[in-house]
Amino acid sequence: MVGHQLLPWMNNPTSGSISATSAKKEQDIYNKSDKKPGWKSLLFDYQNISDGYLALTTANNDLRRDNQLLEERGARLHEQNQLLNGTAADLVSVNLALSFESAELTEQIGNLTSLNSHLAQEHERLVRHTSEQEGEELKTSQTITRLVDSNARREQEARRLSDVNGLLRDELVRANERNRELLEINGEFRGEVQNLSEKIAALSSGGGGGGCAKASERSTQLQESSLREQKQNLSAVLMKERREAAERDTSGRNELQSIKEAYNSLDLYCPVVNHNTKERICKKCPDSWHQFETKCYYFSSQQLTWSSSRAWCQTRGGDLLVVNSQPEQSFVFESSRAVEASSSRLWIGLTDAEEEGEWSWVDGSPLNSDLQFWLSRVGLGMEPDDWKLDDPLGEDCGHIDTSENALKSWMDGSCKTAYRWICEKNV
Repeated sequence: MVGHQLLPWMNNPTSGSISATSAKKEQDIYNKSDKKPGWKSLLFDYQNISDGYLALTTANNDLRRDNQLLEERGARLHEQNQLLNGTAADLVSVNLALSFESAELTEQIGNLTSLNSHLAQEHERLVRHTSEQEGEELKTSQTITRLVDSNARREQEARRLSDVNGLLRDELVRANERNRELLEINGEFRGEVQNLSEKIAALSSGGGGGGCAKASERSTQLQESSLREQKQNLSAVLMKERREAAERDTSGRNELQSIKEAYNSLDLYCPVVNHNTKERICKKCPDSWHQFETKCYYFSSQQLTWSSSRAWCQTRGGDLLVVNSQPEQSFVFESSRAVEASSSRLWIGLTDAEEEGEWSWVDGSPLNSDLQFWLSRVGLGMEPDDWKLDDPLGEDCGHIDTSENALKSWMDGSCKTAYRWICEKNV
């Protein structure tokens, strides 16, 4: 009860009340301290409590200020947190968008890588094609040069033949004149013979002496024999001159015909595009076909049977290869090896299906005995051998094996086997 009465200010702990009440109470306590001995300890305790309370009040005020500061800072932190949350949401959205963009870029990189690989392959193909085109252009240029030279030679030959033809015509005119002269001489001899015959007839009918008649008859026979001999000689000379003139004319005609055919071939291969300047442009082979002289060749990388290979060539305006010369054989052999493929064997247009052992080309011409390139192995015999172990019907179709020698590479094989093939057609 005493403490409660002494500390009523604790029910209203404000800074103003604390100071007023403390001063009054302290004065009361000091006044009563002289009357009761226990008040000194209470006063001491009170002083301590007052000091502690003041310290707590100060600390409380500091804490309130700190709490207010913390609340304000908390409010600011809350706003910043909201801002950060918004920023985090934006960053999540941006991250998601960047993830999509990254996926798209990854896909584009893959596509570009594939496209780059395709372009690299296309570039290599174009480089090879350009090289082939340059080779073909070089061959075409060489062919044009040969044709121009041949054309010049043929023009010179045509002029020479024209001169020869003029000489032959002059000679034919002279021969005709000589023939007319011989005919006139023959007519004169016939007239003389007729006159002699008339004289002999007159003498015979006149009844002259037997000796005179016989002498006259013998003389007439001698003259007739001489005239007949002269006539035969003249006829023989005339026939010889006619025959020689005809032969010279035929030879000239044949040479002129050869020149015309050569010009027709030149016009077909290198037609004139400007008749004023006589400019010519030579034709080229289709894409994937290779030119050699006046023909185009196709070397396949796929494999078909002999009949299917021939059908493929025919649908492209050609046929299976027909070898007509050693240079052509060397060309097709080397060109076949240049094509990248797993098989070294290629069908050509050679077969003996109609009659065993009688080989012929697809154009109907028989195999030339002086132009054959059959394979011959030491100790294994010579192709064709009509091997029947793989096919009971034998081997009736010809092919080239590019793993062998160019001039010894022909083999016969079963027409049912799938090989590569070589097509051929005119430019």
